[in-house]
Amino acid sequence: MSDLLDRVRAGGLLTPGRPVLVLLSGGRDSVCLLDLAVRIAGVAQVSALHCNYGLRPAADADAAFCAALCERLGVRLHVRRPERGAGNLQAWARDARYAAARELASGDIAAGHTASDQAETVLYRLAASPGRRALLGMRERDGQLVRPLLGVTRAETAAHCRARGLDWVEDASNADPAFARGRVRHSLLPALRSIHPAAEANVLRTLALLRDEADVLDEVVGAALAAAGDPPSADALRALPPALQRLAIQRLAGDGPAIGHRTGEILALPEGGALDVGGGLRAEIRSGTLRFGASTGRAAPRPRRMPGVLRDSDIGEILVQADDLQHRVRQLGADITRDYEGKDLLLIGVLKGAVFFLADLMREIECPCEVDFMAVASYGSATESSGVVRILKDLDTPIEGRHVLIVEDIVDSGLTLQYLLRTLEARGPASLEVCALLTKPDRRTVDLPTRYIGFEIPDKFAIGYGLDHAERFRNLPYVAALSVT
Repeated sequence: MSDLLDRVRAGGLLTPGRPVLVLLSGGRDSVCLLDLAVRIAGVAQVSALHCNYGLRPAADADAAFCAALCERLGVRLHVRRPERGAGNLQAWARDARYAAARELASGDIAAGHTASDQAETVLYRLAASPGRRALLGMRERDGQLVRPLLGVTRAETAAHCRARGLDWVEDASNADPAFARGRVRHSLLPALRSIHPAAEANVLRTLALLRDEADVLDEVVGAALAAAGDPPSADALRALPPALQRLAIQRLAGDGPAIGHRTGEILALPEGGALDVGGGLRAEIRSGTLRFGASTGRAAPRPRRMPGVLRDSDIGEILVQADDLQHRVRQLGADITRDYEGKDLLLIGVLKGAVFFLADLMREIECPCEVDFMAVASYGSATESSGVVRILKDLDTPIEGRHVLIVEDIVDSGLTLQYLLRTLEARGPASLEVCALLTKPDRRTVDLPTRYIGFEIPDKFAIGYGLDHAERFRNLPYVAALSVT
């Protein structure tokens, strides 16, 4: 496999004499990467990190395998056992792994992401968070992190290991359809290959073209913003072509939410005007310049005063503006209409929080449908999920043989939704899907399929548009964060 060795060496991410810490899971890709790192950088410059999360029966065996492999190759191995954190399981594992690597690394940190992973990442991001940035994929170098195998397929890493006499371990969870990435790998990509055998390669070629074009666009945007001043003149931004306006506004928003579609509203703000654009971000025009800051305090539009019920101090930043809610509901209604045309559709609203969303959504669905309700107890008056799920009101309608769409206000930990799916699946529907207005990825403790999602929001207690705290705030026309004082 000298060809693979030469290709990775030519990439320049592994170099002789430069320290590198390899993230070693024991899978084929990381085993291949460790072997190449030793041969290119030199064994004295290479160390490895294995995180034993203790989540699978084979976890200790995988750690033992990595220890034996490193002993064979003469590489120093660090083993960490992270304590389970809150939120999404995969996000926690990733964050714990990279945090440990940053503590240990004196040089680069090498991850075994391959071209196959790249294609899966682009397809997943495109489905979950559409936008230009979602299509750019992973970079070969991201600060201290390097991905030397990003031009190598998973089949090539397996062939390299076989040729070098290197065993590897298989993580059964990679094939588990409960995880979104597993569904992309084992369902979506094979379906695309059945349409065209070069589907994966075509995704990667498109990615390369888009990245080249993105570099050019970034230079154009940078020049336009430099000419507009710091902070940029609102009039200078208004004079730009519409496409360049959108890109400039998104650049100014930083790593915040995708707000390009709100460019017209932002640039239409008068002097002193402000607009909450979602994701805790507010645009303001001050002294003729456009500025972005945190959406804190009194939000726009102002909360309606209801003496004894609402206080301004109770309502924090706006997470989703009222017009954004209605725009997204219309999009979801169109998607559901297309997907359920000619089917016997039953919407199941989860009381009480989903009532506002369900009422608006149903008016946007243009195919015949019926509605029923369930009431489930999982939240009390506190700002944390109790984790206890029980049915307070069951369905009035049999669902056997029908196409059922659960309409939820918010997916938090996922425990409530997991219970509902199991309960309703046992009743024999023809299909069972979920439409959630909001989801908190950082809070997820179970990975569940959610076909339709309105918005991803940060880990803050959400109120408004049907969501409550101790039965208050449901009638706010937007979604805001509860102010915690």
